[in-house]
Amino acid sequence: MIKFIVWFALIDLPLALLRVLVVLTGPLVVTVALPFARNNRLPQLFAWWDNPDYGIKGNEAYLTKEAYNLLIRWSGKWPSNWYWLAIRNPANGLTQSRLFSLVQRDADELNHWGKAHIDNGIYGWQFLWAVKGWRPHTGFYAMVPYCPWFDFEFRIGFKILPREPDRARRVGMTFIINPFKRAARR
Repeated sequence: MIKFIVWFALIDLPLALLRVLVVLTGPLVVTVALPFARNNRLPQLFAWWDNPDYGIKGNEAYLTKEAYNLLIRWSGKWPSNWYWLAIRNPANGLTQSRLFSLVQRDADELNHWGKAHIDNGIYGWQFLWAVKGWRPHTGFYAMVPYCPWFDFEFRIGFKILPREPDRARRVGMTFIINPFKRAARR
């Protein structure tokens, strides 16, 4: 357990901060890369800022529903595509990078310390780890109620879900410090 906490502090926490830097550079990088996009994809050089699932235009809901896309009148065009890649789903291509993601079901070991399940209205904390080969993937998640309107959400590292050990979808990294998560009291 101690080795996973040390790994989190020395490796995965700095990687999560690097991910924040990649996200913050997104508006500029996407501005430069979009004119060179072909077949609904950014050039490979800019893969971290692309969206591997839906490309530069977005998913069906984003393309057709105003509630999902503030720039719906430009759906499929530059302003909407830029917003999709730079703001709504920033640096989504990191989910395909082995440095910033893993397939949870491929882990040799999956465990946690703390509460097994945390979500909106389900409070507590958890320290998580999944080991694939020699490399641990760690994360910390806490959801704390503090007033009738808001909860405090704190999530850094890999978004491992201990109740879904056979999850086939790639698990990426995140860095969330949100003192204004809308309260969902249960």
